[in-house]
Amino acid sequence: MQRSAPPGRFDRTRFLRLIELVGPGMVPVLLTQLAADLGNCDSRLSRGAATGDWALLRETSHDLAALAGSCGALALQDLTQDLNAAAHARDPAATQRLAPAIAAELAALLALIRATPPEGPLPW
Repeated sequence: MQRSAPPGRFDRTRFLRLIELVGPGMVPVLLTQLAADLGNCDSRLSRGAATGDWALLRETSHDLAALAGSCGALALQDLTQDLNAAAHARDPAATQRLAPAIAAELAALLALIRATPPEGPLPW
């Protein structure tokens, strides 16, 4: 299996703790749901940015910050908190500035989750 590089500022211990909390029987469900939820956030962020839907950007950045923090993706959590502030301020320049970094961090987190075997060991 190919190794995935973790996202920037990634807390591996937090991710491992999340896996530990759900227990071995639920790890496949957790990984599948995380990938689905993160993919949904990605779609919603794209739609919100494309349409200037500030409410959607606020809601989605809030959701993504929570998901990222739960997974240990600290850089993504910080970026989405910045995006949330930009959405509250209705700041299109900040939103456009943050979008590429958020996309890269989100893609890295999704790749890491998809590369995590439910039965272990972790590939990174």
